[in-house]
Amino acid sequence: MSSILIVDDEPVVRALLRAALEPTGSRILAAGDGSEAVELAWRERPDLVLLDVALPRLNGMDACRAMKTNPSPPRVLLVTGSPDEVDVEGCGADGVIGKPLPMPELFSIVMDQLAACANPNSED
Repeated sequence: MSSILIVDDEPVVRALLRAALEPTGSRILAAGDGSEAVELAWRERPDLVLLDVALPRLNGMDACRAMKTNPSPPRVLLVTGSPDEVDVEGCGADGVIGKPLPMPELFSIVMDQLAACANPNSED
């Protein structure tokens, strides 16, 4: 079973994302700040992380860098209201999703990312 870590400091956003992504059949994990997200990612080894950029304690960019130091790092999609201002390559993220999140499009993106996790040698 695949697993997805949702990281957002807004409980309502975490709940909405959880509800939207439960139909993937994945185990859904959640964290409310960057430090908690890094600890959870290292302990639980999710396949995919949806990571808000603006987080307390440790911002999403730094949390992504920390997650990517894992020998088996998760795929990380940064979530932000300013997607054009994010240095995806600089922090090692696998992509960026702009807010607000259109749920059907988000679901499709997540399914594509989970498929890439299952077939790591295929083209993205």
